Amino acid sequence: MDREQWAVRVYGNLEIRGKLQRMLNDAFEGLADSAGQGPWRLAERGDAIVCKLDISAGQREFCDKVGMVLAEFVLSVKEPQTLERFMQRRLNTRDTKEIKTGMREAIVLLNGELPDGDTGGSEAVAGDGRKRRLVKIAAKLGDYLWRNGSVHLDGYMRFRMREHAEELREAAETAVEEMLMDRQYQEFMRLLQSMVKGQETGLPAIHVLHGGGQGPTLLDEKMRPLQDEPATEPILQAASDQQDRESLLVTRLLAASPRRLYIHTDEPDAQVVRTLMGIFGERAAICDHPMPR
Repeated sequence: MDREQWAVRVYGNLEIRGKLQRMLNDAFEGLADSAGQGPWRLAERGDAIVCKLDISAGQREFCDKVGMVLAEFVLSVKEPQTLERFMQRRLNTRDTKEIKTGMREAIVLLNGELPDGDTGGSEAVAGDGRKRRLVKIAAKLGDYLWRNGSVHLDGYMRFRMREHAEELREAAETAVEEMLMDRQYQEFMRLLQSMVKGQETGLPAIHVLHGGGQGPTLLDEKMRPLQDEPATEPILQAASDQQDRESLLVTRLLAASPRRLYIHTDEPDAQVVRTLMGIFGERAAICDHPMPR
């Protein structure tokens, strides 16, 4: 069946509709007229972008190509809009930097991006999630346009792309949970920093021996094991959970309140080392060569 007009409708201001119009015309640049105008035009009224073509053959290929453009528009424009609203609501903030961070984290989760050189032993590579969503959405939109001749993109997304909406929500929720945990951690760090600044110093110095696959060892300024709380060291060594060991270590050092803290480690980027440096600030220093145990 021949169609004289194809139409795509989308909510948004003139800038949004103009962006989609340009994307559609870029995909069909071979159909531009002598003035260089593409086949897709903004309707004089309403929110439609229309294309008047008499197609006796190749309708399916035409619709599939439009579907791919619409899918790219969904991923590059509609998804960020949805994520931005979600982040504003869940993070209870209008801080642009924080919102953008949450959006970026959610998109990384959606796209399945991995650090360079890290594929987790699988054949997956960075961006597989995006490619999968793009192809799936494009196929559905192309088929719908072929069958109906027009599509309202926002309505289609709301009522026929619920699986996609749920995938988006789950990624956003995960990103928010991680950000809230990081926010709590930063608040806790500020509290500990205030405690350190406000308390009087105790021991002249404490040396922390960290790394080597063993629990931390604490020595005084004369390189002797700390003796004032002898029960602490066995607990530090015996704790099976790394987080428990780190919590005990921080508690022990806060109680001792050393004037100087020397951290001997072969893992300067370890979380516990960064935590200690953050808490004790100028009092703490990382020694280049870890001490033998």
